[in-house]
Amino acid sequence: MAGCWTGLHDMRGVPISLFWSRFTLRHARKEPLQTLLLLAILSLGVGTFLSIRLANRSAVEGFRLFTESLSGPSDWIIETAGSGIPIAQLPRVRTVLGNTPADIYPVVEMSVNGTAVDDGRPVSIRLLGLDLIKAQAAADDDLITGFDQLWDMLDDPDHVFVSARMAAILGVKTGDSVEWIVDGRPRAFTIRGILPEFRDKTPLPANLAVTDISAIAQKLDLETVDRVEIVIPPGPMRDGYIAVAGKQLQQLASRGWIVSSGDDQQIDGSSMTAAFRLNLTVLSLISLLVGMYLIAQTLDATVSRRRGEIATLRSLGLQPGEIYRFWLSEAVIYGLLAGTFGILAGLALAQFTVEAVTTTVRALYRDTAESSLTLTSMDILLCLGLGIGGSLVAAWIPARDAASTPPAQFLRIGKRIPPFPLFRYQWLGWLCLLAGSLILLLPPLQAGAGNQIPVAGYTSALLWLAGGTLIAANLLKQAGGLLLAIGPGRAEFRLAGSRLRQPTSRHQLALSGFFVAIGMTASMAYLISSFDYTVTSWLQQRLRADLFVSSIGFQGSDNDQTMPGPLLDQMEAAPGVRSMDRFASVNVRINGVNASLGGVKFSMLGTDQRLLWMNPPADPSRAPAYADAIAYANENLHRKAGINAGDTISLATPNGTRRLWIAGLHSDYARDNGLLLVDLANLENWFGVSDYYTASIFLEEGFSPAEFQQQLKAEFPGLAIRQNGELMSAALFIFDQTFAVTYALQAIGLIVALSGLFLSLLSLLRESSRELSLQGSLGMTPREIALSTSLEGTGVAAAGLLSGLLLSTVLGRVLIFVINRQSFGWTLQSAWPWKDIATLSIMVLGMGFLVSYSAGILHMRKWERAPL
Repeated sequence: MAGCWTGLHDMRGVPISLFWSRFTLRHARKEPLQTLLLLAILSLGVGTFLSIRLANRSAVEGFRLFTESLSGPSDWIIETAGSGIPIAQLPRVRTVLGNTPADIYPVVEMSVNGTAVDDGRPVSIRLLGLDLIKAQAAADDDLITGFDQLWDMLDDPDHVFVSARMAAILGVKTGDSVEWIVDGRPRAFTIRGILPEFRDKTPLPANLAVTDISAIAQKLDLETVDRVEIVIPPGPMRDGYIAVAGKQLQQLASRGWIVSSGDDQQIDGSSMTAAFRLNLTVLSLISLLVGMYLIAQTLDATVSRRRGEIATLRSLGLQPGEIYRFWLSEAVIYGLLAGTFGILAGLALAQFTVEAVTTTVRALYRDTAESSLTLTSMDILLCLGLGIGGSLVAAWIPARDAASTPPAQFLRIGKRIPPFPLFRYQWLGWLCLLAGSLILLLPPLQAGAGNQIPVAGYTSALLWLAGGTLIAANLLKQAGGLLLAIGPGRAEFRLAGSRLRQPTSRHQLALSGFFVAIGMTASMAYLISSFDYTVTSWLQQRLRADLFVSSIGFQGSDNDQTMPGPLLDQMEAAPGVRSMDRFASVNVRINGVNASLGGVKFSMLGTDQRLLWMNPPADPSRAPAYADAIAYANENLHRKAGINAGDTISLATPNGTRRLWIAGLHSDYARDNGLLLVDLANLENWFGVSDYYTASIFLEEGFSPAEFQQQLKAEFPGLAIRQNGELMSAALFIFDQTFAVTYALQAIGLIVALSGLFLSLLSLLRESSRELSLQGSLGMTPREIALSTSLEGTGVAAAGLLSGLLLSTVLGRVLIFVINRQSFGWTLQSAWPWKDIATLSIMVLGMGFLVSYSAGILHMRKWERAPL
């Protein structure tokens, strides 16, 4: 052995591979469980980041219009803020384009349901009406089948084509008949073919169904289309024709039509979710931070165990700089392996996070499709960079400690006391807390109209994490003092208390990682509990009707499943109905911010219907004479568009500009976008609205809601008719969708916390093996030694739990009152999750005790079996 290392010294350049094989790999083989668990936690951090990155990209790309899958990306898109573009006015589009070469695609797009049930989740289908003849002629490959066969299929007014995944979901094949709910009514369709996938185009959405636009317009008696998409054919003059067409189409703006480019749609979807995606990315990196603490703890423990080897190397002539590089190279191995395994873990986790993120995006923003997962070279580089970079940062202090070990340490056995000097700087921790508090006063970063990124909130949280780590380390001494006070005459308490009173760097690093993991998990629980409490209280205020009506599958205001007015007129005329309120909305822009203009019957506000006011509304008689109507803005519109009570705003409508006086602000948790409420009659007149999202029914005295519900269900089988409690359950189901990805991150945080605790305690107790053996030699029984180790482990767990819960209280309030408010525009009521915290505490303390006790017993049994 000496000759080997002498040869290395003479070379003046020791091969790192030899160091790896003689040191790193040898010790990893001796401790496989600890090594694998360490890599698993760090890999989970990298994998969580990658899965969230892939899920975010999938959700944003899913905002692309569904027609892009068939006709290719659109160059220009024409829409209206109202109820659609009249079919009779479509020739005007061709007129304004003149001789400019352009393919014009009128589009009808709606949500329908494949099953007419009230209980359970119905299958949601995106039904697209498109000029299939034109799309077939423009396509490089057949869209459906041969061109001649397509003509025959379109003769069937009930024809529909579905994607292969949709056919599998519905369990149908070509030739089958299906019944779907469209605008509250059951409609019969015939599956005439399966849509092919094209390798060079956007993948088809899983829930896509396509029919010819003329057939669907005739079948549903449509007088409008949802939008018109303009595609400029390829050619040398294409870019020029796109610009010319854009200028020509602006002539339509005078009719209240909105012209935007396909790129604008993509940018809008991206900016709409910018804060949401950043929130997820930051939260996903917290688990990586825990892994970094564990890497630092493991390498620090490695330095302590290998002091004799390090001293031998120094005695043989290796310089501190070489030792330093060797130790960092070991961190590179951990980081490279963690990054590689993290890529595999991320791809596996992405199968779940994509669905969770997409579900949340649908609940918060608008319907979107899951695009296929694609791993790019940048994703791989980022994962490897996070793994290696995180490991190098974590290894910096242990590597410096290894390099500073003098040859005299060869004769020294034991732990390094005192620990890292950094942990003694309590004042630095308090300074970080103060700086974090002051940074919260900074405004959010603006990321487009109405979109804010809470950079100050995240910076503050990071400073509190760093400062809290330095302060929390001092709790170990307090825990040790408590043990000494509880059992002054018992050896187990004195041993455990003395070790905690003089903590090693491993103790403090273990506590730091556990502190961060508990803080993340508990703060997420705090956020979810507060939102749950707030939404439940709001629903109890808003849901006052006897019965609530919507189309089956309706799950939010951005879902286009509506009910025709004549259907609701018939229902309102039924004997026993005292009154009915209806809700409809259109998309508008207010102060440059995308918002919804909603309509309800103002005559019912304050009596049957109520809003949750942020401040008491002003008397409508105080409205200025020049105002066309009064309106009420929700909190989100107030924060993102700067709308305040008493303001007057101008709103462009198809029937001219209207001036609205803001009479009050109300809280609204049904949507992420801003909402401006006007009287329903105004919305109907200004925008030609005749379809509605929901309706609230108030019954005459003496009529049973349950009996009336059954009567309406029999008469209107295509509608979801719920009583108050049923709607509350449906609303809470949407709440669960809103927090689908948050639940996933909370679960990951819990796994990281418990795994980190297990690994930390295991490492600490392995470091105490010599002391435990000495205690056995001095006459302590295995059970007494196991009790001593369990007290030490439970003390570390309790200190980490207590400090982590204190952190979660602060982080939770930042999430609720800063990050959430700036990202989504909601003010939540604070509600501490007592049950979740109690369960977490029992799990943590129980695991701390059991792991430490078992480790003590196993070590003493191994020591007893060892030959003398």
